[in-house]
Amino acid sequence: MLTYVLEKTDSEPLYVQIYKHIKKDIENGVIKANEKLPSKRVLAENLGVSIITVENAYSQLTSEGYVKALPKRGYFAENISSFQSYVHNQNAVSSEKTNITSAAKDFPFAIWAKLMREDLSNEREMLMTRPPINGTERLRCAIAKHIRQFRNIDVSPDRIVIGAGTEYLYMLINILIGEGRTFGVEDPGYSKISDIYSCLGAKCAYIPMESDGVDIAALKASGADIMHISPSHHFPTGVVTSVGKRYALLGWASEKEGRYIIEDDYDSEFRLSGRPIPSLLSIDAADRVIYMNTFSKSLSPTIRISYMVLPVSLTERFRQKLNCCSCTVSTFEQYTLARFIDEGYFEKHINRVKHLYKKRRDNMLEKISQYPLFKGCRVTGQDSGLHCLIEFDTQLSDGELLNEVTKLGFHARLLSDYYKKKPTDALHTLIFYYD
Repeated sequence: MLTYVLEKTDSEPLYVQIYKHIKKDIENGVIKANEKLPSKRVLAENLGVSIITVENAYSQLTSEGYVKALPKRGYFAENISSFQSYVHNQNAVSSEKTNITSAAKDFPFAIWAKLMREDLSNEREMLMTRPPINGTERLRCAIAKHIRQFRNIDVSPDRIVIGAGTEYLYMLINILIGEGRTFGVEDPGYSKISDIYSCLGAKCAYIPMESDGVDIAALKASGADIMHISPSHHFPTGVVTSVGKRYALLGWASEKEGRYIIEDDYDSEFRLSGRPIPSLLSIDAADRVIYMNTFSKSLSPTIRISYMVLPVSLTERFRQKLNCCSCTVSTFEQYTLARFIDEGYFEKHINRVKHLYKKRRDNMLEKISQYPLFKGCRVTGQDSGLHCLIEFDTQLSDGELLNEVTKLGFHARLLSDYYKKKPTDALHTLIFYYD
């Protein structure tokens, strides 16, 4: 028999407390998959509450996919273990951006399970239909609606291409426009971007970062045809590209036929204070911006669903040149994600996770005040994304500094590790992640 201690308070109704207790027991395996729950009347008598209270708790558990109701048989715990494949490894390589994505405990397993189960029952014919190269229309429409509402990007779903991770999309871009071209990449920057372009045979030019974005003069002198940037929140410095520099970048792209800007909007959902930074695509009048984003950051790296928005001029070329390829994302997952977005769950998830990361950030900033090592340090970039930079006033070498910080239990990396052209002097600056 389920027995829980309930508190009669104004802040949390009794049915919510019962719902949380049962939900926790199912997640932790205390209540096994397919195990029958007590009837509403029996549980109500055991807990000393009304049948309506238990009914409301069971209803919430059923709607979220933790419990299933079988006619004339009662309530049974769902099997949610099959969805554990979406849990990502929290010990992922710390030098990559993926180590700061949502933790397993933050993933909405019950909702995802419920939506997938309903699609398996109700959309069998569509799930077995091969999607076009750019992905299912349902998911492309959901993404178009989402970025119009939250990023002020108004595009046709036909311009959206869905792929299994940004690496795959980089490959498509290289095939589509990059053969024989030079890609400009930010320095410092996310090294995996240049590594992939180099593996695909493309040339890379490393463009220095300034306090308000990439160095435009260096970009013009580099001979680059395509510039890959993260203007809303540069990784790892946290720099936000200024409005003036954004228009300068668009001007550079429009000066010569065949130039494009790849706007990597990888963590735009996680701005922790203030309004989101407007996207570069939203002010692109010359049709030169390829917008790119991923759900690997906002949901889990194991989701492996990313997308890009092609310029109008490249959309038809994409269909003609790459029509022989197949979409690399499972139709099952595309339908589930489309509903997750359309029915408001994605927005709720982002709001919840933002609150969690803001709390983790505040806890981390409070924690550093307790240690003499941080005396006189300067914190920057704490209002954006899922990491910040801390510059130390110290005589320690960068290696010694990182060692001391790690001993104190912080998750950090040296900023200098992300430079292609290594600084000659110690920067005394570390990237701190909000774990």
